[in-house]
Amino acid sequence: MSMDNPNSESMEDGIDLRQYVSLFWHWAWLMVLAAVVAGGAAYMVSKRMTPYYQSSTTVLVNEAPATKTTDYSSVMLSEQLTSTYAEMMAKDPVLNEVIGQLGLSMTADELKKLVSVAPVRDTQLIQVSVETTNAGLSAQVANAVATVFAKQIQDIQGERFAQSKATLEGQMSDIEAQIAAYEAQAEGAASADEREKLDAKVTQYREIYNNLLTSYESVRLSEAQSVSSVTQVEQATVANDPVRPKTLQNTLLAAVVGVMLVAGGLVAREAMDDTIKTPEDITEKFGLPILGVINHWNGSMKKGPITLEEPSSPTAEAYRTLRTNVSHASLNGELRTIMITSAEPGEGKTTTLANLAVVMAQNGQEVIVADCDLRHPKAHVQFRLNNRKGMGNLFEQTSFVLDGSRQVSGVKNLSVVTSGSLPSNPAELLGSQKMKALVEAMEREADVVLIDTPPTLAVTDAAVLAPNMVGVLLVVKPGKTRGRAVKRMLELLGQVDAKVLGVVLNDVSTSRSSYGYRYKYYRNYSAYQKYYGNGNHKGNKGSRS
Repeated sequence: MSMDNPNSESMEDGIDLRQYVSLFWHWAWLMVLAAVVAGGAAYMVSKRMTPYYQSSTTVLVNEAPATKTTDYSSVMLSEQLTSTYAEMMAKDPVLNEVIGQLGLSMTADELKKLVSVAPVRDTQLIQVSVETTNAGLSAQVANAVATVFAKQIQDIQGERFAQSKATLEGQMSDIEAQIAAYEAQAEGAASADEREKLDAKVTQYREIYNNLLTSYESVRLSEAQSVSSVTQVEQATVANDPVRPKTLQNTLLAAVVGVMLVAGGLVAREAMDDTIKTPEDITEKFGLPILGVINHWNGSMKKGPITLEEPSSPTAEAYRTLRTNVSHASLNGELRTIMITSAEPGEGKTTTLANLAVVMAQNGQEVIVADCDLRHPKAHVQFRLNNRKGMGNLFEQTSFVLDGSRQVSGVKNLSVVTSGSLPSNPAELLGSQKMKALVEAMEREADVVLIDTPPTLAVTDAAVLAPNMVGVLLVVKPGKTRGRAVKRMLELLGQVDAKVLGVVLNDVSTSRSSYGYRYKYYRNYSAYQKYYGNGNHKGNKGSRS
């Protein structure tokens, strides 16, 4: 069951969809709160903003008939003309005229910010939209812009023919005057010959007038065929609903943004969180079996193991399940010496060791607990024993006699060898031949020897002691133990060919804590317990850790 090198599976693998759903479900209250706060703030701000009303009108650009053809260049010229007119409608000459007609108390630049002119794509239509704080004024300005521009375009186009028409009109007026004068003279003529001459004059001038009239009509026809015009096809009407602020839209959008910000923060927090969270983090990433799941309990180490204080509690039952799973964790023979360690301090290795020792002793096994944490020992506190003599003192003996250091715990079949005096070189002592002889001496006097050590990553004590153990049990605290720490711990144990039995998930909380949404996995953990309790697993042979 030797442990292979840690696998190369990345610790940064993302959580699956079910975990995202669980994450959002757990924090749904916060997302709802963010939506309410953000939406409420947007609603209040929108209600305090000045409402703007928009009215729109549509004008048609009538291209000159003489320029209308069906070729591509004509189409392009038509689109360019429409775009040109759209630009001209928002210029100062038009806006100043509108201001004058409506008596507005604003400048052309101020009005320009309220007017929006845009050609309708692939048509000869132009849409004019006006936004003001007065619904009626918006409609008036939009209609005025269309009317004023149509007249200005007509005036601009007409200037090309104005001089010719004026000249012809002047000549026609002079001829009319001549005709009237000769007709008057003809009526007062003294003789028939004189009247006949005057009538001939009138006839001659009438022919000239007809020629001038024909020329005038030709000019007017040319003007009609070559002048483009603008016609208003849809009047702007008063719109009583403001276009901004859009209170409902702003409220909903702010609520959605609030939810997305919270969700993004949760996902980012989850992605950066490297702690072990679920059994799958151990089994899938490190290939180790879960031998026990110990739920959180409100107790103190000074009160003693919970398996003694509250033997009927679910937590005590979880330790019994751990005992069963540990007893089936080896395929190569009895587990006589088991080292219990963790990656870092505060993960509950000593508490796990003490309770496991109690339930093993209660099951009829002779158990010795050896506190080999010669830096910060706690086993004597768990069992409320004195710490005057222990492991540190045994290293000073030439022959190993446990009687003076082996203390009765108060539990039948269970004795404890505390740390005793703390040496200055614990790592060297734990890796020495004396330590190996001590372990053999304890094996001769007990069925199971449970050994507590310092955290693996804190000092080298656990690594130097591990090769002398039949099995190593790792304690991991979900929500605290980092994945990188577990990986490094397994690398260190793998370097000394340690035989890792499996993992105990300790102090698992099912409350609504920051990790509470994940612990539904633990509530349904009976499949793991049944599987390992029946001895069906294959240990960690060829572990992928």
